[in-house]
Amino acid sequence: MNIQKKTLWKVPLFCGIAGVLVYILSVYILLRLAIVRLPDGVITADNTRVLIIYGALFVGTLLIGGLVFLRNMARKEIFFSASIVVLYGAILIFIQWAFNLTTGPGAIWMIYLFRPFEWCSVVPLIFFRINDNFWIGVAVQVLTPYLFVLFGKRSK
Repeated sequence: MNIQKKTLWKVPLFCGIAGVLVYILSVYILLRLAIVRLPDGVITADNTRVLIIYGALFVGTLLIGGLVFLRNMARKEIFFSASIVVLYGAILIFIQWAFNLTTGPGAIWMIYLFRPFEWCSVVPLIFFRINDNFWIGVAVQVLTPYLFVLFGKRSK
């Protein structure tokens, strides 16, 4: 099968656009629905609501991407296209881990560079509830673009 260059960049393009849109949407929705005031006056986020909101955004983005944006692509094309995003995320995680960019200006830059994965933020949230190791959740989050392969055609 011959993979065209224009189809090779579909998943990275979708993940980038979806990441920015989900970021804007999640901030808006979280401010409206997940911020609560406790009886002692402290303002905090309800973790269950945050998880539900991010989960709904994840499922919605996955369905829109798979059923609308990538519907005419073969599974092999989606796999190679998603591999570009996964490789980008793996490089970012390695840089962040190697240079310990977890606080300060370096961490802020990493947040901006990691924006194509904002749509699947529920993955590290779930893994962090199960295990306290943040890096495991982020490593699995980077692999989530491969879920689009499930929506591809068997052959083209």
